Amino acid sequence: MESTGTARKPRSLAVTCALVAIVLLMIAGSVTLWIASPIFWLWLTGRLQATQPAMWPYVLMLSGILVTSIAVGKGLAALNRLYARTSRSDATVRIHLPWHRMRGGEHEPKLHPVTVLDAVMVISVVVAVIALFAFYFIENPSPIAPGPAKD
Repeated sequence: MESTGTARKPRSLAVTCALVAIVLLMIAGSVTLWIASPIFWLWLTGRLQATQPAMWPYVLMLSGILVTSIAVGKGLAALNRLYARTSRSDATVRIHLPWHRMRGGEHEPKLHPVTVLDAVMVISVVVAVIALFAFYFIENPSPIAPGPAKD
């Protein structure tokens, strides 16, 4: 029996550990992007808000979230390129994406590339949405108690 494909060399333990570390950094970066950064800027804005209403803390919050998101996004893109270089591949898999199926693309022979970063970001968004629903529906952090006011 002949083999038509090329045999892959097994990765060394150091390369495997480096790839796992890069993926863990991607996970930490994506959690920072979706959860930690907005929470930090909301907390900071709450600390800066005085008794007199002002607009500048909200501008600071929105600007801070935007700048932090751009910086973390650039870091995640750099980690994705590092993963591709370390793994010595284009670091993609080819799959039929569900939203292409809805547009009649299920019959196309073309498969779309998906990187490790794509998978990490999708999973982190799902975790962020679950955390949001858990916070608002399970924890129920309503600061106003129902009923008559107490003095």
